[in-house]
Amino acid sequence: MRAVVLYILLLFCCLKLSAQKSSVYSEMLRLQNIHHVHFLYKSDLNLSITYNGRDIKTLTFRQALDEVFRKSGINYSIRGSNILLTQGQKTVTAKPLIERCVLKGIARDSLGEPLVNVSIYDKVSHTGTLSNEQGVYTLILLKGVHVLDVSWFGQRQKNFSINIKKDTRHDLVIKGSMELGEVIVSRDLNSPLNTTQTGKLTLRPEDINTEFSLLSSPDLVKTLQRTSGVAQGTELSGGLLVHGGSTDENLFLLDGTPIYQVNHSLGLFSAFNADIIKNVDFYKSGFPARYSGRVSSITDVRTKDGSMTEHHGSFSLGLIDGRLQFEGPIKKDKTSYNIALRRSWIDLLLLPTYAIINHSKNDGSKFRFTYAFHDFNAKVTHLLSRNNKLWLSLYSGMDNYGIKDEDTWYDYQTTTDNKFRWGNLNATLAGDFQLSNRLSNSTSFIASYSYTNQSMSEDDIYFPEPEIRFRNSLDISHNKTRMLDLGIKSDFTFFPHPKHILRFGGAFTMHRFNPQTVMQSFYFGDPSEHVDTTDVSVRTKMSSIEAQLYAEDDIVLNRWINTSVGTSCTFYRVSDKTFHSFDPRLSIRWHPVTPLTFKVSYTHMSQSIHRIASTFLDIPSDFWAPSTTVIPPVRSHQVAAGVYTQVSPEFTFSLEGYLKSTDNLLQYRHWMGLQPPAAFWEQNVTQGRGKAYGIEMEARYRMRRLTAQMAYTLSWSKRKFPELYDGWFYDQFDNRHKLNTTIRYAMTNKISVFAALTLRSGNRVSFPTVSAVNPRMPEDDDNHELTYIYGKPNGLSLPLYHRLDLGFNFKHTTRKGHEAIWNVSVYNAYCHLNTIYAKVRQANDGSIAAKAKGYIPIIPSVSYTIRF
Repeated sequence: MRAVVLYILLLFCCLKLSAQKSSVYSEMLRLQNIHHVHFLYKSDLNLSITYNGRDIKTLTFRQALDEVFRKSGINYSIRGSNILLTQGQKTVTAKPLIERCVLKGIARDSLGEPLVNVSIYDKVSHTGTLSNEQGVYTLILLKGVHVLDVSWFGQRQKNFSINIKKDTRHDLVIKGSMELGEVIVSRDLNSPLNTTQTGKLTLRPEDINTEFSLLSSPDLVKTLQRTSGVAQGTELSGGLLVHGGSTDENLFLLDGTPIYQVNHSLGLFSAFNADIIKNVDFYKSGFPARYSGRVSSITDVRTKDGSMTEHHGSFSLGLIDGRLQFEGPIKKDKTSYNIALRRSWIDLLLLPTYAIINHSKNDGSKFRFTYAFHDFNAKVTHLLSRNNKLWLSLYSGMDNYGIKDEDTWYDYQTTTDNKFRWGNLNATLAGDFQLSNRLSNSTSFIASYSYTNQSMSEDDIYFPEPEIRFRNSLDISHNKTRMLDLGIKSDFTFFPHPKHILRFGGAFTMHRFNPQTVMQSFYFGDPSEHVDTTDVSVRTKMSSIEAQLYAEDDIVLNRWINTSVGTSCTFYRVSDKTFHSFDPRLSIRWHPVTPLTFKVSYTHMSQSIHRIASTFLDIPSDFWAPSTTVIPPVRSHQVAAGVYTQVSPEFTFSLEGYLKSTDNLLQYRHWMGLQPPAAFWEQNVTQGRGKAYGIEMEARYRMRRLTAQMAYTLSWSKRKFPELYDGWFYDQFDNRHKLNTTIRYAMTNKISVFAALTLRSGNRVSFPTVSAVNPRMPEDDDNHELTYIYGKPNGLSLPLYHRLDLGFNFKHTTRKGHEAIWNVSVYNAYCHLNTIYAKVRQANDGSIAAKAKGYIPIIPSVSYTIRF
């Protein structure tokens, strides 16, 4: 018995001695296992100190920390799930350090071009930021060691530690996606999981320059048409119908300047040259307060600065157009330029072709058709200092169309000449300034000029002898449309606290509208002799001023909840009427666990200018007009919510829903022709309402060589115009279902393929319910034309639309070491003639039927690009 008691006493003493020999390091390991935290410390920190305190299992987390480090001479601070340890003489409580420093820098590519939307995330404080349009990023951090994860659109660039002791500058060099290995990060702030806004999409140049493009010409608008919540409208058009809106409800900004003529060739091409695009931010809901002026979408396009170190460029020749881009330093590391030109060249073939055809004719008739378009971009950037710069961005775009028909018979000659020209001229002069470590400013002067010129002449000449010519009549008409914006805008960004990013600023714009200046002259006899002349001139002018103030704050409430709250106040004055718009914006993001995010947003938007059109096509004969005392601004309310998840580093999934209502929509009361008169336009339109709602689902799978994406939309879009129909009716482009799938695969380093499948419900048309025979007139016994009587507008849905597009890139290196690419693109690969419109017919039995009509077949194209 004594032996047993002695054994127990010895065992108790051994256990007590063992407990007394526990170290600070071993207790840290126990804390890690119990509370799932991580300790960060330097390797020379002494953690072998004997621990003689209480059992940490009986203590709370903070009590345990105090107990472990109470007599160790080690300070600790809590940074989320990380515990930072430093050597010191005084025990630190669990309160975080209050001394903060600013870490900032510029993210550039290997050629020195500033990059936007580079993600910089601090793993210690669990805060992050994105580089702005000038490539500048700013983080406010506590003094100490921080671990930064740098990524660009999901691909990790760097992961490094930095010891912040004072305000620090650290510039970043970002590699292209092809230079990186297959490393995909989940903390990329461009990911939908980590952005606060709903409905935001960011595009890089490689997202636009895919292996497929219509007629081998990369197109921004066509790329956006493949996203969820966006309808195309008519096939091959450049329509962008977002959340049930119309084409004039989209704001396109090129370096901060609005573009009004967005398309070439009636929508076949957009006005944005992909060779000079640096970044595109597209919003369809959750609009930040700094954007205003439209109610459906914002597309903010930023162009590249020129290289400060070396000259290089590219040249591309396609089936319809050619492109040339060149950039380099004017003064190395100080001033640079970037120039891009795109021009169609089909007119260079048409001119000699028609000359040969007309020369071969012997019937006295001649015909000539010509068409050309161009886009010219130029940008000059000058560095005032390391943190300040000035830049000038210029853009010119134009379409030129003409038909000349000459017919000669006997002693008479009739010549008809039609010319049509439209385009944009834009300029932005801006300065980006770093006013302090926490405050930056960007101020820009903008000018936007949109124009349309149309002229027609019909000349009738009589020549009884070869040397004698008499003019019987001459009919000349001109129609000019002009719109001019002149303005100034100033934006400030302030970092008052690590959990706040405050943006505020204002803008002032003068609008001048000349919707139509019509001049028509008709001469009997020779005009030089002023024989019997009739002149008609109609001139319409309107002007307005617009002022905007805004403020928004991106707030980190805690580790799981972020919010963006702001407002935009707009004052719009036209004639003797002033409109006030107060547009609140709110977005909330909840991130309960790592792979899951919930978001909700509310936005109110106002639009004070209207595009007056009698067709659904975006044609240059349309004109813009301001709100008036009779026509108020368009206003919309939109609520959006969504769930976003990343189940693996390669796979992301999102599900969003939206509900949108719009007031003060405009529509012509009846058909006004392709060129409706601008005079008294207010009397010819009626006002209505719109509502749209739907669900959008997107999935994306991305690996090193393979990217697959799916976008599905289930939506409803309705209109209500009491003067046209008593009740709600579906919009013409109410496509119930829309599915876009794309696959992009790099087979080798030199061969890559792209496939895009588009399926959607057909557009809607109005269908007659009954017909009636026109009454016979006394002077016309053969008048048996039918008059159709229509019921509910847009009551008939056209057949399902489906199309497969394919593209291939074949890369090789020239003898001089330049990269060259052959592109082969196939639009509508299986040649399905999708319905464009329905032709109405009445059968013998009196029934009314509609026959679908489609005309657009397979369209192959090829292009060659060389980079030098």
